Amino acid sequence: MTISIFKKGQKEQLDIQEVFNIWNVLRARYYSMETCKFFMNFVHDREFDLVLNTLLNHYEKQASILEKEGEKFKIEVPKRPPYKIKTSAQVDVISDTYIFRNIYNGVVAQLFSLMTAYRSTTTNDRIRTILAEDLKQHIKDFELLYKYGKLKGWQEDPPAFKTAKPVGNEPLSTTEAFHLWDNISQRYQQTQLTQLFLGFAHDKDLKLILKVGVKVLNKQTKALEEEAIKFEIVLPERPPSHVSVPMDPESMQDRFMFNMIFKGVQDAIDLHIRGVIESIRNDSFRSLLMGFWEDEIDIYERMLKYGKLKGWITAPPIYNEPQ
Repeated sequence: MTISIFKKGQKEQLDIQEVFNIWNVLRARYYSMETCKFFMNFVHDREFDLVLNTLLNHYEKQASILEKEGEKFKIEVPKRPPYKIKTSAQVDVISDTYIFRNIYNGVVAQLFSLMTAYRSTTTNDRIRTILAEDLKQHIKDFELLYKYGKLKGWQEDPPAFKTAKPVGNEPLSTTEAFHLWDNISQRYQQTQLTQLFLGFAHDKDLKLILKVGVKVLNKQTKALEEEAIKFEIVLPERPPSHVSVPMDPESMQDRFMFNMIFKGVQDAIDLHIRGVIESIRNDSFRSLLMGFWEDEIDIYERMLKYGKLKGWITAPPIYNEPQ
């Protein structure tokens, strides 16, 4: 059940960052719509044309939803792209490979902007839900486009990570090896920080959240360590098995600890999506990161709602609609 931040009869509000998020995501959708419409005139591969039509339909549907939100909150929105872009000219130099790479780069850029918009929309739960649905669909579109490009041989693989023994049909790229190492390092740091805060926390619910967090981190760390060992990647130095608290627990506030952990969850969301985008050689590793990203989104939503109930979320200024 969604926890509403509005009392009965209270006017729905946006903060100033959420206003920008609506405008910016809508602008990105318009750019992508125009790009798809233009390049569809020059596509040779019929199946690729169907892929672009699928993307265009999703963009138009998502733009329509955001347009209504802009109208509702009296937000000045960007200019819309042309309804149709048609030309009978045949330009052989514009190959399907060239079109794919342009569309692919646009999809990746939108993933980053959507991710930022989603995790920075903390005041209005309904708008965040809209952005979350757009984000989930966009990741599916990314997967569709990526796999199709890989099937066609249009996707270029980065350099492979070299190991002394064979690793099967799916070797890691150098950037995938880095993301594997980086994810382990991040979990070591977060585990140590969470264990430290457990020694200071006063609120019972916060203690429970931290204990659950340690279990999730340990489970994910184990899976990542096994992957690293399989590919002979040198592991980072592990944190201590436990953290002692010699200081007076009264000196640490629950609100501060919550916000430090909450910021860590936001950073982990970005960390995982970067890993997903750049893991274009090893499909199983990308799937592992995708699962971690989905888990992180669920944790983020629960922590945000808990933080709102406790009054610990620092909200940006509210946007005053023009009269």
